[in-house]
Amino acid sequence: MAKLKYDSFYRYEEWTGILKQIQSEHPSFVRLISLTQTKQGKQLWLAEVNDPSTGPAEAKGAYYVQAGLHAIEGAGVTAALHILHSLLTVDSYRDLLKRVAFYIVPCVDPDGTDYALSAQVDIRNRYEPTFKKNELMPQDINGDGYVLQMRWRDPLGLYKEHPDEPRLMIRREPGDEEGVFYHLVQEGLIRDYDGTLPVNPRRVDFNRSYPVEWKPSAVTSAFPFSEPEMRAIAEFQVSHPNIFAGVDFHCGTHAVLRTAYKPDQQFHAGDLRTTLQIGKLAEEIIGFPLMSTDHYNFGGTPARLNGNSNDWAYAKLGISHYVIEVGFGLTSIGLQSDEILRSDDKTREEYTRRLLAFHDERGSRIFMPWRTCDHPQLGEVEVGGMMVGNARFMYPPDMTEVVPRTTGFVLKHASMGPRLIIANAEAVHLGARLFRIRATIGNIGALSTDVMQEGGSPDMKRPVTVKLVAGGIGILNRSSVHQTDSLAPAGGSLAVEWFIRAEESRHTVVIEASHPRTGTVRCDVSLKDS
Repeated sequence: MAKLKYDSFYRYEEWTGILKQIQSEHPSFVRLISLTQTKQGKQLWLAEVNDPSTGPAEAKGAYYVQAGLHAIEGAGVTAALHILHSLLTVDSYRDLLKRVAFYIVPCVDPDGTDYALSAQVDIRNRYEPTFKKNELMPQDINGDGYVLQMRWRDPLGLYKEHPDEPRLMIRREPGDEEGVFYHLVQEGLIRDYDGTLPVNPRRVDFNRSYPVEWKPSAVTSAFPFSEPEMRAIAEFQVSHPNIFAGVDFHCGTHAVLRTAYKPDQQFHAGDLRTTLQIGKLAEEIIGFPLMSTDHYNFGGTPARLNGNSNDWAYAKLGISHYVIEVGFGLTSIGLQSDEILRSDDKTREEYTRRLLAFHDERGSRIFMPWRTCDHPQLGEVEVGGMMVGNARFMYPPDMTEVVPRTTGFVLKHASMGPRLIIANAEAVHLGARLFRIRATIGNIGALSTDVMQEGGSPDMKRPVTVKLVAGGIGILNRSSVHQTDSLAPAGGSLAVEWFIRAEESRHTVVIEASHPRTGTVRCDVSLKDS
């Protein structure tokens, strides 16, 4: 199996090639599923990983992994591939595959990720034109293959070069008259230009398009799941009730993010306790601080991130789910999470200077010199500036340390799923081929069968079902099937009992207990005349 690379980030053809190679080398363990086609015709691949010797994936509890939900987050793609690679190459993980299936989507936004890596463009996912006058339409104007920035001199310009680092453009202070001032916009053409300063295009953010707490804004999709990639992801998750947990890899300030669907004081106590306990475990294994999504923003003031994957996973799916922020440019220069999140404009200027110096020392390029260009609408402009893709991404070699730790948590998290056993099964002969069958169904996993008690919509909650599977018997109970809404973790149990009449030829019966998030367990019970 090919080794993963840590010196650069994967583009579509590369990571799809890895998926196909892994599938060809492990055809019984890996199945590739195309969830949909992107707007540019790429396949949205999901890798189903499962040990078929213990049954199909849909008959087991499952763990869901996704990455590349944002275009400028290439390290997450590598993190997802590392999980897939580890499951098939590390012997100690093979036992986990016998009882847990994995669904891995290495890159939710193949179109945007390739665009960000090739054009070095500042984009969350994709642009959506509004067809307004003076709307900037990003594109390569000077033919260098990138979509960077444009600047032109104007005494009314709002930007100027940093006095100590001319590569860095900074905001003009009120009353400042010293130096040369510029207008600064993204490289591109301007729709119906009338001489007014261009306005930025509308940017669609996939992680603001989940329907839970969705609100229309400048970055949400037209309506929840209107983007084909997001709709396909949602349809897969809802149609697979065996998923009990998952992660969503992003690339920002180091953090393990938990849902902020409700304020903690309004959260179901058991759900909050489970979320915090597993989150703290992630903090220990990965080394990143556990945070709530509403505290994960610059300035330190709580802010609602409407329509995100964590809230969807809790409120709709009812699973144990975290967003893992594996890092970006500012973490590569050694900044801690609290330093980044509490920063203001001035400190971020200093951080960018340090980032430039960091890449200068290593010979990696994050700045394109300004070059004069004849713009068809603006006349003479300069094109260049920060190469946002390289500057925003973490320094690739950092992945060698971070990625194995994230895999360590994911596989530990996956091992904590609900797990049914059948204990104390017995058949007592009552005479004349009448028997009383008793057993206890227990959950020895670290999560309840519902996983979240209040989280999850009603259609996603399934009962634990227990029944006898055997021909040649008559079940005398009023109900032949036992059910319970949920079994608590680490010892939750249900006592079951049947009275049956068995034919002379019947010597055993089978007790079968099942739940989508655990799969099915069976126990043979011998019928012996006393």
